[in-house]
Amino acid sequence: MVWLNSLRLKSSSPEVRRRALEGLDATRDPRALELLLAALGDEDEQARCTAVKGLERVRDEEAMAALMAVLDDPSSRVRAAAAAVMGQLGDSRAFPALAGLLRDTHPGVQTAAAGALRSLGWKPATDEEQALFDVALGHAHAAVFVGQAGVRALVRELKNDTGFQRRAAAAALEEVDDPSTTEPLLAALKDEDATVRVSAIHALGRNASPEVVPELLALFRDPEPCVRVAATEVLAKQIDPALAPEFLGLLNDRNFEVRLGAIRFLGRIRDAEIAAALLPLLGDTDSDVRQAVAQALGTIGEAGAIEALVLAMTDDERAVRQAAETALGRIDPNWGCSAAAQRVAPQLEAALNDQRGWVRSAAAQVLARLQAPSTCAQSAG
Repeated sequence: MVWLNSLRLKSSSPEVRRRALEGLDATRDPRALELLLAALGDEDEQARCTAVKGLERVRDEEAMAALMAVLDDPSSRVRAAAAAVMGQLGDSRAFPALAGLLRDTHPGVQTAAAGALRSLGWKPATDEEQALFDVALGHAHAAVFVGQAGVRALVRELKNDTGFQRRAAAAALEEVDDPSTTEPLLAALKDEDATVRVSAIHALGRNASPEVVPELLALFRDPEPCVRVAATEVLAKQIDPALAPEFLGLLNDRNFEVRLGAIRFLGRIRDAEIAAALLPLLGDTDSDVRQAVAQALGTIGEAGAIEALVLAMTDDERAVRQAAETALGRIDPNWGCSAAAQRVAPQLEAALNDQRGWVRSAAAQVLARLQAPSTCAQSAG
């Protein structure tokens, strides 16, 4: 059948040539080996890949030399196929060439080369080789422990063609405190993959460089909720009152986690205007947001929040009711005697006619806590 496949290899159809190459067994017929070696120069990329794979069981000097040459093929698929085959042949003479592919521009080639080197029992000779090896094997975090060589390898990965690889590199750089990573990570904030942007945000979290904060603030307007959440979480750690206007703008964000992050940041700033801005969110659709608002108002300690917090003690969620009660106690231990609390009594009384039993019960309990001004005066006396 070799003679027939030989004829087919002269076909103008790449598909016919590929099928012919698949039918060759170089371990049984030397002529098949010759045809496979010749096909390594085929103009069709897939045909060359097929020829490479046809050599995977051939332990021959000429075949090894040909595969070494194929590692320079213009096609990344062919280079990756050649690296994989060389890993199966068990020849340590391939070490230098395969190690060189760890610097290949295509991630698939890097991975194939690293896998082949691992199969052959290769050991990196330098920190740079170790870092490139770790990254190519998908162990980005391991590269962090290789020092500057690891940092360089991870920064290089931020430009990888594969989003997963870029994300892993950015996540690993979160553990690195090195000024040289700032510029590459800032560039990664504009990555087309939202998960890469998120990892870059967290990696910049400890960076105090003046150019970082404005770039992270710009992400408050990112179309992806996960990016806005990450930017909120990272900037909230800075406890900088100057950022309050930016965080106030997030209180109307459509994502509850973003609103939650903004509330937790603003709740640390004792300011009457911030308290007033938070009050409407006691009616937020998300119970975690309502609870966070109640807690924040208690921390701010603004008396103007008493009315809204008293009404929040009839909230659907028990955790919100408890947070509101705790907040009231922090603002004014005698809140039940306050004029503000008295002003919401009519609304609480109206709630006694609510169809929901738990609302009627909660309203009754809150009303029981309210005391007439005369009674409060006597208690004070």
